Amino acid sequence: MKMVKCWRKNVSLSSFWVGRHDGQASDFYASSLQAGEGALPLLLARLGQSALTVSFLAWSVTSSPSPYWLIYLTNWGLLLLTSMTLSGLLVSVMAVCNQFRDGTGLPWYVSMYWLLHNVAVSIAIMITVLYWTLIYDANATEEPVSKPAFWLDVATHAFNSCIAVSELLLTRTPVSYLHLYQPAGLGLWYAAFSGIYYVAGGTDAKGMPYIYAVLDWRQTAVTALVVAGSFAGLVIIYTGVWAAARARDRLSDSCIRTKGHDLPYVADNAQPAVV
Repeated sequence: MKMVKCWRKNVSLSSFWVGRHDGQASDFYASSLQAGEGALPLLLARLGQSALTVSFLAWSVTSSPSPYWLIYLTNWGLLLLTSMTLSGLLVSVMAVCNQFRDGTGLPWYVSMYWLLHNVAVSIAIMITVLYWTLIYDANATEEPVSKPAFWLDVATHAFNSCIAVSELLLTRTPVSYLHLYQPAGLGLWYAAFSGIYYVAGGTDAKGMPYIYAVLDWRQTAVTALVVAGSFAGLVIIYTGVWAAARARDRLSDSCIRTKGHDLPYVADNAQPAVV
């Protein structure tokens, strides 16, 4: 009973959304690897991340310019990841320009970045896990994959997670377990979309009546198990992301970041010690 009362006291409806943050503004624009609160170090890192994701997105779109591009979860994840890095870059730029400081509340672009961060990081990792465990077939008997196509697969199914994890570990962006529903909602929406797409007569780029073979709704029971397992996996992934963020913050606080209350107090009229 006491636990319930404590939960009600500390958790409000606003805690479930990304419009409220009780910490410092620098949590969104300073790096976990720096002692101070400056925005420039993370700005430079985000420039590199944004350049990579935009390059991957352009590479993916130009390699297969087709309406079918939009039906694949990989490409949804790539769009989310690119949006996250660009919105994070915007946050850093605004911080460098002194447009975002403590006491001003969360601007819309910070809330947008936070939401994209909550969704994109977990979805990127899930895409990597699902692709290399359920979809990729090294012994496929089809036409051999060209080197550009292979490296595009690596970029969108492996490097994507590297970028997501780097954003998680290099930043101080808060991760709340109350936001689990955000990536989970995206995952469930994609599962529903794949079912609706099948019922509507949609096909993949090769004319097959599904988007992915593991999401073949003609085999309802098997597909339902895949969806349930993927959802459980996403919950586990988000839990890992949440735990990693907590460990990141503790290590940063204890080993790197400078805190004013840890510094010795020196009175204005104090005399230097004589040895």
